[in-house]
Amino acid sequence: MKQFIFKIFRFTIRLFYILSKYFVKEEFVIIAGYKARYLNGNNLYLFEYLESIDTEFQYYFYTKDKVVYSNLKHQYSKNVLYSYSWRTLMKLVKAKVLVLISGPDDLSPFPLFADKKIVNLWHGIPMKKIGYESLKNVNSSFDLFAKSIDIYTVSSDFDKEIIENAFRLDKSKVRITGLQSNDYFNNPQDEILKYAPFLNKHKIILYAPTFREAGMSEKEFIDLFPIEELHEVLERYDAYFLFRSHINTKAGRVLESYPRIKSASSSEFPVAQPLLYYTDILITDYSGIFFDFLLMDRPIIFYNYDYLNYIKHRGLIMNYEENTPGMKVQTKKGVLEAIEKYLEMPDKDIKVRKLLKRRFHKYTDGKACERTYEIIKELM
Repeated sequence: MKQFIFKIFRFTIRLFYILSKYFVKEEFVIIAGYKARYLNGNNLYLFEYLESIDTEFQYYFYTKDKVVYSNLKHQYSKNVLYSYSWRTLMKLVKAKVLVLISGPDDLSPFPLFADKKIVNLWHGIPMKKIGYESLKNVNSSFDLFAKSIDIYTVSSDFDKEIIENAFRLDKSKVRITGLQSNDYFNNPQDEILKYAPFLNKHKIILYAPTFREAGMSEKEFIDLFPIEELHEVLERYDAYFLFRSHINTKAGRVLESYPRIKSASSSEFPVAQPLLYYTDILITDYSGIFFDFLLMDRPIIFYNYDYLNYIKHRGLIMNYEENTPGMKVQTKKGVLEAIEKYLEMPDKDIKVRKLLKRRFHKYTDGKACERTYEIIKELM
């Protein structure tokens, strides 16, 4: 029944769109939320860049999340759209460029209208299989989405080739701008210190694992780290350990009896870049967050305790050993030793980090949003 109602809704919207577009002249840019919800990644930094300049076009942020809409409308006034309204539908009719950060569901429940120009910022440099390479069977809906992309922005020649293959795009459609969110590192703000003042007073170790899909083993925090020994190390080096669970994962439990071990979930810290700016050591596994952290020239530990199982079920898009500049560990003891080693010798592995920084980031000038803005102007 739900599927039938949804089809009727889509048909009605398309009919209304066809009839309405002949009566409107204005043209806008609509920046969609991640899965039609969140302003917290490349879309956030592009949106804030547009807020900071005198743009040549009107723009809006789109979300179907009522809480997100309510929070943002006070800050950005009329530049925020809530999906379920006639005003939003009319803006979609008038929009010429749609800026996505993931896939077609960024505009849910509306379809991607064929006459729109589509810019896809994505949400990071991909390490895992994406696009056609991640599909067991090519479906028509994804095929239509891939063919609808006009411009796809990337960080370097390395991921440009990955994206061209993953979405089967013509080379001219993939443009190297740098990741919009990484502009933050060139112009950091200290707002995060208002509610986390410890960040710039102590050593910070951030654990940010990737998402594990159904059927894959996902360990609890207490099963991954030797808590007592870890806390002793943190006290010895005057450090704090932050656990940032993936946005698609249920937040892991962090023990309250250990004051130097804290949660840093996306609900507490919606944007990763300010955290990365104050992080001294990053611990991850197969998450693309480490690509961004390369810009900070600081140590990275790869805690790949389920490497063979992960590769079997999810797969990676690149050679893991060649493109991960840091110690690889699989045990509690190993991760603790790696933490201590990098606290003592932060310059360990600095040469390979710098090499891979150049591989994955063509630009480090903080002008990714500016370059993206010029691309959007071309499409208007």
